[in-house]
Amino acid sequence: MEYTIDVYLVLLAAGFLAGIINTLAGNGSILTITALSVAAGLPVGMANGTNRVGVTFQVLVGLRTFLKSGKTNFKGVWKIAIPTILGSVLGAYAAVEVGKSNEIWLSRVIGGVMVFMLFLVLNNPKKWIEEDKNRKELALPWLILIFLAVGFYGGFIQAGVGVIMLVVLMSATSYELTNANAIKLLLTLLLNIPAFAIFIWSGQIEWIAGITLSVAQMIGAMWAAKFAIGHPKANYWIRAILIGIILIAIVRFLGIYDFLSEKLLLLL
Repeated sequence: MEYTIDVYLVLLAAGFLAGIINTLAGNGSILTITALSVAAGLPVGMANGTNRVGVTFQVLVGLRTFLKSGKTNFKGVWKIAIPTILGSVLGAYAAVEVGKSNEIWLSRVIGGVMVFMLFLVLNNPKKWIEEDKNRKELALPWLILIFLAVGFYGGFIQAGVGVIMLVVLMSATSYELTNANAIKLLLTLLLNIPAFAIFIWSGQIEWIAGITLSVAQMIGAMWAAKFAIGHPKANYWIRAILIGIILIAIVRFLGIYDFLSEKLLLLL
């Protein structure tokens, strides 16, 4: 497809911001999927698939930056990685089959999940900000079920999976926040690879738009990962950004923005 300069600029701006947001918190796909569907004019299913191009490359860059720092610990990650990958495959197949048919219902469910995520983030703030070597994690069967569900959601629709994954890692495992961010990127990469392959096989990717997003997302991810590693108050900022992103997601997915917009138009 051919795009105007304005469309490329919108894709680059959305990609850069999404790279930062996805690396520090999650839900940056709200920006990229909106840019792909509104600015580039792609159908929602195609936008969902095309979004995986930028996500894959962005995660690779962010993860590489965390690994180079030498401050990450992936011990025991396999026990949550395997169910995440299996769930992703099932979710991607469901996304291809379901398409747009239940979009409104799905948005409301996601909104409800985000309300629950907000409660978890606001509960016991010290857990998010301070390191605790005695942090306990759930029993293995619960971890498998939880990350199978997380993987399914990530395979079905990328938007918001980073938020859910980061909150679950902090609530159900023993990882502290900076390390949880690196593991979130690893899990996102692992769940995205089979989903990405399925979308390619199904012809649900527009490569020009996807590569344009990828360039900007990689730059944003590199900057954000360096910030998370090196800034002394990174945990405070990451938690604050995460709360802001969850609130935006709640407003969007529960239809609050559309409701308020309609009321405002009636008043005018």
